[in-house]
Amino acid sequence: MEKKLSLGIIVPTIDNGQLILQELLLKKLNERYNMTIFVLSDKIEKNKNFDKNQLVFLNMEISNSLLKFPMKYYNKINKLKYFKRKHDIDSCISFGKKANILNALSSEDETTILNITEAYDDSFVMDQFVKRMYKKADKIIVNTRKAKIFVQKDYHIDKENVFLIEDILPIDQISEMAAEKVDDKLSKFFEYKVIVNKGDLIAEKGQWHLIKAFFRLKEKMEDLKLLIIGNGPLYDELNELISSMKMEEQIKIIKNIENPYKYLIRSDVFVLSSQKENNTNSLLDAMACARPVISTTCFDDIIRLLSPNNYIKDIDEAFSAEYGILVPTATNPFNANSKVLNKKEIVLSDAIFTLLNDYETYDKYMEQSARRAVAFSADNIIKRWSRIIG
Repeated sequence: MEKKLSLGIIVPTIDNGQLILQELLLKKLNERYNMTIFVLSDKIEKNKNFDKNQLVFLNMEISNSLLKFPMKYYNKINKLKYFKRKHDIDSCISFGKKANILNALSSEDETTILNITEAYDDSFVMDQFVKRMYKKADKIIVNTRKAKIFVQKDYHIDKENVFLIEDILPIDQISEMAAEKVDDKLSKFFEYKVIVNKGDLIAEKGQWHLIKAFFRLKEKMEDLKLLIIGNGPLYDELNELISSMKMEEQIKIIKNIENPYKYLIRSDVFVLSSQKENNTNSLLDAMACARPVISTTCFDDIIRLLSPNNYIKDIDEAFSAEYGILVPTATNPFNANSKVLNKKEIVLSDAIFTLLNDYETYDKYMEQSARRAVAFSADNIIKRWSRIIG
């Protein structure tokens, strides 16, 4: 039997969300490799997913003082090198800036892999230090194309060493949560056709565009509802807009929802009206529930998600892509005048109407959503990680 490769994982702590966010990824990696998790914190905790012998608590915090007192960290870096050697680590992956720096500084013969999910707002000196450290890595993994471009250009990392791997879409867990019963207050809501939107109630999400588009739709389709799942500073303003239209019974905003999937699965179409996005999470959640999706062209990764073989951004009309419908992004600021729709809001309204009334196209996009979601399943994402780890 071929010997399993020894994989090291470095995280800041167990209880700060790092392991929670990557839990499914690490569980799947644990099935393929002899895995040891190095925890920088000194807070010793149990974890239900990993044997206690896999967890090494290092008591190794790092701060900006590393720049002023580098010798203070010399012993800690050597300590991490010692544990890497002790566990015969072949490849080591780190999550988070502190873990990434220590992984790079302690690198010897193992393959050093850094996972970067965000840009860091550092001082100039710290920024230069981080760039130097990241150049020591063998490979860098990011989860969006935007991050990939940033790492290549700002950190001056060769493109051959930067890899895009999207986050795992937990399809099985989503299916379980989607099967849960809907609250009694909303159960009758789903006796009608329902458009759903999910996202923070902030200007970047542009929910007022969808509300105004829906107002126009109601002139053509009486058996229609709109559900917005989210919370944020525009909660009151959006409800006031709904009230000014006298649409309180047709449009609902629900907040503080732990399980949005039971609403997504019961909706008829998911609409993303955003002016700006940083990820594809909301769309993929809906696609995991096999919901047809309509989205603005607000983010390159969204365009490539729905139209992987035909990149199209500057559009004036709705575009029927391979896995969903793309509409132009409305960029004008919040406007409470419900009677005045701009051209892009009209395009959005017409795209929803056409999809809901073209049953052949509707069924096609249900199937395509589910098919596209599978590309981000745990099994498929792990295959991509394994090709990089070795």
